[in-house]
Amino acid sequence: MIFEKQGDIGVVYLNEPTKMNALSMALKRELLNTLYTIQQQDIKILVITGNGKGFCAGGDLIAMQEVYDALAIKESMEISKQIVQQLRTLPQLTISVVNGFAAGAGFSLALSTDFAIAEEQAKFVIAFKNVGLIPDLGLHYHLQKALGSRIAKEWVYEGKILTALEAQNYQFVNKVVAKNHGLEHALKLAEELLAGPIEAYKASKRIFNELEDAQLKQVMETENLVQVILRGESEHKECLKQFLQNKKVKT
Repeated sequence: MIFEKQGDIGVVYLNEPTKMNALSMALKRELLNTLYTIQQQDIKILVITGNGKGFCAGGDLIAMQEVYDALAIKESMEISKQIVQQLRTLPQLTISVVNGFAAGAGFSLALSTDFAIAEEQAKFVIAFKNVGLIPDLGLHYHLQKALGSRIAKEWVYEGKILTALEAQNYQFVNKVVAKNHGLEHALKLAEELLAGPIEAYKASKRIFNELEDAQLKQVMETENLVQVILRGESEHKECLKQFLQNKKVKT
């Protein structure tokens, strides 16, 4: 994890670029600890992005190949839930910069911030079906809210891939910008917010999020319970094996 402070603005980079910033246990722990630390810092806006060519590739496929350990998976899912909750309850305003693939849990992570900026080459992928799992980190909640249950189910079943512009059309992101200019635009947005009544903005963040938090928390708890069970199923293991084989052939 890389953290940079620029006056009242902090920037966090997910920093496992060779894995497209997939959410390994180590990366998740580091991100959560960083967010706890930031809560106490004298910054007013936090920007989160990915180091390298991707924002976040979602779950850690290497960890998924390990021997099934329900307690370890439950712990990992709980950390994921805490990351989302911490982003939503931070006193600072948050901006995600999606600079490449936001797949699976990476899509969910981008939706956990107050604002989202996507570079034009970004892709948002509901990739869970590829490995025989369900959406998590609250993605069921966000999809149903944006699309209604019928279309949300369709997207989950087909493994929908959205371009940056499509994501903007469905209001998953606020703005689409040119490649390699996402951070620049996020910092500009941060400066504009800082020029306004920032304490009032932060109060509105709390109120808006409190309207959603009870339902979102329940959704994440259910997702986590189901995900732990599915990780032990033969269907998941076969889907994961087939996905990795196809990926190896393509590369």
